[in-house]
Amino acid sequence: MGKLELNRTQLKLLAVVAMVVDHTAWGFVDFMSPLGQAMHIFGRLTLPIMCFFIAEGYRHTSDLRRYIERMASFAVISVVPFYVFFHEEYYYRQNIIFDLLLALLALAALEYDKWHIAIRACIVGALVLVSLLIGGWVVMPIIYVLIFYYSPNFKVAAKRFALATVVMEVVLIIMILMNQKYHFSVYEWTVQERLYLLGFVLALIPLHFYNGQKGSSRVSNHFFYAFYPFHFAVLAYIKYLMQGINWQEIYIHAHVVSLLIGVGLLIYVLMQRASRAQVSVSFFLTWGILYVFGFLLEITSNEVAGVYTATKVQYFALSMVFFAMTYCNQELCHVKMPQILYVIQGVVTVVTMYFLFTYEENGLFYKGISINKNAGPFPRMEIEGYGPAFYGFLIYAAIICLIHICIGIRTALRGTTTQKSRLRLLSYAMISMWAAYLIKPLNITNGYEIPALFIPFTALFISTALVRYNYLDSVTVNFGSALNRGQTGVLVIDRNHKVLYHNESMHEIFGDFKKFDDAFKIPDIERAFSKKISTIELKGFTYEMKVEPVLDQGHHTGDILWVFDLTKHYQDYDRMVETSTHDHLTDLYNRRWMEEKLEEVAKKQECGAFYMLDLDRFKQVNDTYGHQVGDMALILLAKCMKSARTKAQENIIFPARLGGDEFCIYYRGEKNPIALGEYAKKLIHEYDLELVRNGYPNLTSLSIGISIFDEKTYEKGEKVDFSVLYKQADQALYQAKEAGRKTYRFFAN
Repeated sequence: MGKLELNRTQLKLLAVVAMVVDHTAWGFVDFMSPLGQAMHIFGRLTLPIMCFFIAEGYRHTSDLRRYIERMASFAVISVVPFYVFFHEEYYYRQNIIFDLLLALLALAALEYDKWHIAIRACIVGALVLVSLLIGGWVVMPIIYVLIFYYSPNFKVAAKRFALATVVMEVVLIIMILMNQKYHFSVYEWTVQERLYLLGFVLALIPLHFYNGQKGSSRVSNHFFYAFYPFHFAVLAYIKYLMQGINWQEIYIHAHVVSLLIGVGLLIYVLMQRASRAQVSVSFFLTWGILYVFGFLLEITSNEVAGVYTATKVQYFALSMVFFAMTYCNQELCHVKMPQILYVIQGVVTVVTMYFLFTYEENGLFYKGISINKNAGPFPRMEIEGYGPAFYGFLIYAAIICLIHICIGIRTALRGTTTQKSRLRLLSYAMISMWAAYLIKPLNITNGYEIPALFIPFTALFISTALVRYNYLDSVTVNFGSALNRGQTGVLVIDRNHKVLYHNESMHEIFGDFKKFDDAFKIPDIERAFSKKISTIELKGFTYEMKVEPVLDQGHHTGDILWVFDLTKHYQDYDRMVETSTHDHLTDLYNRRWMEEKLEEVAKKQECGAFYMLDLDRFKQVNDTYGHQVGDMALILLAKCMKSARTKAQENIIFPARLGGDEFCIYYRGEKNPIALGEYAKKLIHEYDLELVRNGYPNLTSLSIGISIFDEKTYEKGEKVDFSVLYKQADQALYQAKEAGRKTYRFFAN
């Protein structure tokens, strides 16, 4: 049998269960009864587990500021539900998320080493004071978080935690006994009532089995914080219901529950991974909630004006629900909706609201609205007659639903198994949305309208379609906005080659295309996904393309094409190569390049000639005129060596600078001494002219030594490399200098 292990998700769920049990006991079970005490002791698991994960969260968070802001937001959101549930029992004391926020701030202050230790101590002291004055669990969350963070291991943390809990209990007992005598606190507790707090120590048992793993990704990191205010609202509502209600209140409360379920689902969806599908579902839920609110407003209004206002809210929300349904189908089914459909829906919404606002003048939507106060336990709205605009809205609603049914069938025929599963949930959502109208003729609701009660079922199916198959919407909104700021092109397609996402860089590379287009209609993209090409040159730019599968929860949902602009990389590489092989002053090849070139020549046993060039009296030029003029003489020689070549000779004559005033030339394939001599004369003459043209006549002159190597050289086994040819050409150069300079000589073997 394997060792028991608990991951982060499991421990947090345990904390949530313990919290619900504890608060249920506070609301519905006698405190000192055995059941009440057992439930409260079990509930003590929550605080230590959450303090433990505050410390863990601080260690691993990449954005502390956002972490603190999130905690503060949920602390504020929880204030009202917390007080609604506990009423005067806690007076001005705050909720547990507020306590955890204080602990997180204390830890952050202690770790901020840019502040002097005295400043940090003052801030922590202030936070402790706030906890003493208005904290729910006075000081203990701060102490627990610091213990878990600063302990070297869990064993040490457990000992410190247990000791702190016992000390806290002893201090509390002393305070209770003193209060019984001096009455300085509003809390008239007894010692027996507070012994259950020792149950905090029991949390060390599940924490001991923590394996450091995250656990299921289906449970959001923010689930506990979002669930906290929500469960208070539900428990408070249950307490209210248990005070005794009639059928009218049941009908109203059913719609309140429907509204709360919608809000809960919206919060849950907002905590999911950000994607366009998530945005569309959130959009749908928002308008669905508004529709339920409008219906609730209608059934609680006793006057025509209130009912009329509620009706306007309902129809506007319902129009937006149809709009949101189109958006949801587009994003969840990955189909391209025509823009004209959105335009039509917008126009119908505006026209419908106009006729509804002006029905009293023209009677085009309703002939009249009244309140029948004798129609049951509470007043009901009665329509005195329907106008053509009302029937037009019904026809519009039917057409929209028919369009979505056709889209669903088309998607089912072309989609994968997982896409069909998602589509099935969307079909259930459509059915549940219209179920209330379908069962109305059966008269099983005694004439009461119940369409708003089915909105939560519709919302549940759509939310499930999003969350269960969220790997189909793999590219997130944040991911997309981040990539739009980069130079990397990104294209994501599904299994049917439809474009799910692309950033702006892809437009610059491949031209215009849109979401849900067939990516394979662009030849270069099709070849890239087929892995027929890995690099491509377009418009003077060089791109590397890489294809990776999109895998989520083990499903291959599509592919992603990364397009990297390597133009600058190649330019930098070329510059680097040029720097390593070229002389920086003259831009000729350097000694290293010439050595490698002649090694290659020897391997191929090529024939040719090697020239050594040297400026006459160059040291005297430097000493007399300075290095700036000397450098100019070198640059002009380099220019001359390049210009002396014809276009055809650029691939057979290779000039280089070896250093100082030493230059060389490899003349490939030429063995004729006459031709080689003529070229040497040309160089000497051209250099003289270049000096004159630039205002340096007779500044210096050029002497040349030449070494020839041909087939006989290789047949004799003579070595051909840079050092040998350099030595031979240098000897010939010396002879040219001895002959009076400004001439050339051949090496005589």
